[in-house]
Amino acid sequence: MKIISDQYYINVHSEHNKPAEHASDGEIVIFQTRDCYNRLVQTEEKTLEEQVGEEPDNPSTGPLYVDGAEPGDVIAVDILDITVADHGVVAIGCGPFRNKEEKEPFHILPVRDGRVRFQDVEWDIDPMVGVVGTAMPGREIGIINAFEGGGNMDSRIIRKGATVWLPVRVPGALLVMGDIHASMGDGEVCGTGLEIDGEITVRVRLLKNFELNWPVTETKDAWYVNSCGDTCDDAIRAGYMEMRRLIAKAYGWSLEDAAFYMTLRGYLESNQACLVPHDTFRVGTPKVNGKPRLIG
Repeated sequence: MKIISDQYYINVHSEHNKPAEHASDGEIVIFQTRDCYNRLVQTEEKTLEEQVGEEPDNPSTGPLYVDGAEPGDVIAVDILDITVADHGVVAIGCGPFRNKEEKEPFHILPVRDGRVRFQDVEWDIDPMVGVVGTAMPGREIGIINAFEGGGNMDSRIIRKGATVWLPVRVPGALLVMGDIHASMGDGEVCGTGLEIDGEITVRVRLLKNFELNWPVTETKDAWYVNSCGDTCDDAIRAGYMEMRRLIAKAYGWSLEDAAFYMTLRGYLESNQACLVPHDTFRVGTPKVNGKPRLIG
């Protein structure tokens, strides 16, 4: 087992980032992560702006160099466990409720015995990972962004038990993880969930020579393509096209038949949809007994 300390954090996905650690196919790795504010928000007695300043959002841990991973391959990231700290921060950072003429509203919420309380409502936490991404050749991409290699997808189904399949575009993939939320609703309408420190335990696996254009989340009973775009329409269209291609290839169907099947049984759900450029969506299809896997 390898452990990557949260002292190894980055703010940009880049092929030039020095690996914090190496892992082989099938190895278990723990990513220790910081909250999206880099632990700078410690009190409600000061404004968020006073505490955070110009610090970039979403410092994420890594990168992890996956030995043997080459462009044209895919890596699988099995989420084995997510643990979180005893408090987190939620803010209205963007989206339809944000008044940019005022200071950014926020709260620090305690987490006790696996539950979080807001006002007079209490519920079980459901930790998920916001940032899971690999590097792209010739591009430096801010950690706050989603892109074809994953990044800040903010999908609440990237939780314990899920697998994230990511395209490899540079040697070693250079996997980065972070931005844990103890709780987050679909759409992350305010641009935040309950932002929190934590640890992510994963198994990394390598699939050689497989075409994948967007990250895919695999759950117990479904597959989801994660996509983004300059507009919501662009993001959704990209997810539709990739899911259609994957279904047709796996099932031996025509693209037309895959399209018919998607209109009969497809899913469309929001990851981060706070109405800013590069909002992210997931396009899904159920697993079917007796049919081939879409990946792996």
